[in-house]
Amino acid sequence: MKKIFQFIGLISLICFSFFMTEKTALVVNNMDEIMLEIKANKDNYKRNSVDAKIEGNTIIPGIMGREVNINKSYKNMKSNGYYNEKLYIYDYFKPNISLSDNKDKYIINGNSSKRMVSLIFLITGNDDITDILKIINNYNIKVTFFVDYNWFSNNVNTINTLINNNHNVGILLENYTDSSFEWMDMVIKNVNKQNNVFCYSNSENQENLDSCVLKNNYTIKPFNVSKTTPLVNIKENLSENNLLALENSTQLKKELSTIIIYIKSKGYKLTNLEEHILE
Repeated sequence: MKKIFQFIGLISLICFSFFMTEKTALVVNNMDEIMLEIKANKDNYKRNSVDAKIEGNTIIPGIMGREVNINKSYKNMKSNGYYNEKLYIYDYFKPNISLSDNKDKYIINGNSSKRMVSLIFLITGNDDITDILKIINNYNIKVTFFVDYNWFSNNVNTINTLINNNHNVGILLENYTDSSFEWMDMVIKNVNKQNNVFCYSNSENQENLDSCVLKNNYTIKPFNVSKTTPLVNIKENLSENNLLALENSTQLKKELSTIIIYIKSKGYKLTNLEEHILE
């Protein structure tokens, strides 16, 4: 019996020792200069969430909220040996009204606070995108291509290359069948590992929208740029949250470089849909 009590006493002593060691480490950490800096500045990096805006059957994405994770940020900075705001680690929380919970709505714009613009190219049939790729690669921008089934089925390797280069590929919901939509969706998501699949329809179509919702996809209804005068049309309508849909044409290829330069001159970042609508 005496040995049992001795054993219990030893275990209690060990547990108490661990407790005191942890307490001591906590006190030391809280007195650490890096920790003090984090606690003093953490509220400067906090961001409140912004709800997505819904109007009828359309939606504009909101913004995720974030707070500094004090302990993870401390460990990250401590391992580097100094305080650095670039080493903050955040906890994120989505808005009360979120894009991800409302995929039955048409996305008509990105969030204006991001100062981004997305170029969206509509590609069909036997379209050649070689010139478009040369231009966008020359300016090192990321874009989104919406393609129909015919183009997709004849350019599977190009689809892979586009996604690997951080462009987005979406599905044009015109003259498609359920099986073709299923296959395109699978190739984009499961084979090429694009995080989200986007659908595009020229007009509001409940059947098309339902097909996208069923696959947990987003559907966009962007601003359709004039095929004959794309540059003039963009200059007249450009804003910081634009999703600009451009038809593949000879005129577009002539003006695309100027379009890119013009948008950049206004201080907007040109990016793909995934980054633009990300909350």
